[in-house]
Amino acid sequence: MLQKKVLSLLTTTILLTVEVWSGEIGIYGGVLSTKNSESTKLKSPTLGLTYEDDTFVLMPRVDLEYVNVVDDQADSLWKASVNGVYELSNNTKYFPYLLGGVGYESVQGATDNVFESHPFVQAGLGLRYGGKGEYKLKVESRFLQILGGEDEKNEVILVAGVSFPWGVRKQKIQTSRPIIMQAPQAPAPIINVTPAPVYITQPKPVLKPRPVVQPTPVVKPEPKVVYINNNNNQCSIKIDLPDLDRDGVEDRVDQCPATPCNFTVDNYGCPIKATLKIHFPTNSAVIKDRSIPRVDEFAQFLLKNRGSRVNIVGHTDSVGTDSNNLSLSKRRADSVKRALIERGVSPARLSSQGMGESMPIASNDTNEGRARNRRIEAEISYPRGVK
Repeated sequence: MLQKKVLSLLTTTILLTVEVWSGEIGIYGGVLSTKNSESTKLKSPTLGLTYEDDTFVLMPRVDLEYVNVVDDQADSLWKASVNGVYELSNNTKYFPYLLGGVGYESVQGATDNVFESHPFVQAGLGLRYGGKGEYKLKVESRFLQILGGEDEKNEVILVAGVSFPWGVRKQKIQTSRPIIMQAPQAPAPIINVTPAPVYITQPKPVLKPRPVVQPTPVVKPEPKVVYINNNNNQCSIKIDLPDLDRDGVEDRVDQCPATPCNFTVDNYGCPIKATLKIHFPTNSAVIKDRSIPRVDEFAQFLLKNRGSRVNIVGHTDSVGTDSNNLSLSKRRADSVKRALIERGVSPARLSSQGMGESMPIASNDTNEGRARNRRIEAEISYPRGVK
C-alpha cells in the first residue's frame, strides 16, 4: 500500500509540473546491473520517463522507471526518484551535467531478505546534445545505493534517450514602446454653490444671482519613461524615492535590483526590452568587431538571469525592397542569437525574428532617423512563477 501511494504521489507531481512549469519531458532506455560487489553485468533492460524544469540553476527532475530483472531473485522493478541536475560549462550544442537524488524501488516478485523494496540514493553524470530546434539527445550513467537492505547493495545504470520541450506557460510582456508610468490624475475640486437667500417683502426685492465659481483646470503631468539603470554615473536618477539601481522603481518593490542601463522595465523593476547597439556592414549579417563587447555584456546578463526567455528581433530602415529588408533583418537577428549561444546561453531560452522596415521608431526621411531604425531589440519575458 505504501509503495502504491509513493508512486501515485510522484506521478501526480509529474502531471502538475507539466501544467505549470516550463521544461523538458523525455524518454530513455538502457541496461542495469544489480549487486555489483564482484563484477558489473549490464543485462537487465530498463525503460524510463523523465520531466525536468529548466528555469533554475539547479534544475529539478522527476524520473519514473521500469526494469525487467534478468537472472536474479526478482521479476521486475518500478523506481521513482526526485533529482537535481546541474549543467557544467557548455558550448553551442554539448551540455555535460551532474545529477543526484533520492527515490524508492518497488520490487515485483521479491525474495525476502535478498531482493526487497527499499528507498535509495543515486548520483550520476551525463551529456546532452542539442539537435534541431529544441530537441536533445542524451546519454547518462548512474550509480544507485540501496538504503536499509541486507543483501541488496547497489546498482549501475547506463541509459540513452531523447527529450523535448513541454509544459511552457509564459506571461510574455512585449511592447514596441517603453513603458509609460503616469502620476494619478488629481480629482477636480468639489464646488459647493449655496443658493442665494430669498426675502419676501413689500415690494419684492430683485435678487441678483451669485457669480458661478469656475473650477480650477487640472494640469496633467508629462508622461514618464522608466529605464533601468545600474547605479553608475552614466545612468540618471528618475525618482526621489530610494532607488539603488536607478530604474525609476522604488527599492521596496523592485524584484530585479541589478540590471544594466538602457533596459525598459515593468512595474516590478524587471527588464522586458532593450535595444542592443550592435552594428553590421551594409547589406550583411556579420557582426562588426566593435560590437562584440555589446554581445558579451548581454550574454553575461542572461547567464546571471537564467529564468528569463529572450526573443531577438531585427529591424531595418526603408531603403531597399520590403522582401530584402525582411530577409536581412531575420538574418541579423539569427546572427545575434548564434553569438549568444556560442557564449553559453541555452538555445531553449532564445528565439529570433525579423520585422524588416515595418516598425520604425523614427523618420526614414533623414540619415539620423534611418540609423535609429536599423536596430536589434531584445524582448524579455518570464515564465509563470519566475519573478
